[in-house]
Amino acid sequence: MNELPQRSTLVGVEKCREIVFPDPESAPGKRTFAQWMAKRYFPVHKIGRRVFLDPVEVRSALDRRFRVNATPVH
Repeated sequence: MNELPQRSTLVGVEKCREIVFPDPESAPGKRTFAQWMAKRYFPVHKIGRRVFLDPVEVRSALDRRFRVNATPVH
């Protein structure tokens, strides 16, 4: 089972998607992940024409964006 690395490493888009979402059944589709990348939901590192992602940064950015806070019931 893939776990998030403790230190920052740059990987390709597909590898990052596999690391951040280890279960293929619950992982977002390639198109959805590409749309999130285009909408700048998480940081992207471009070196020349290549695109790299840091799985730790991606996970924390997605956690912040898609967090659902519980509302207290009175």
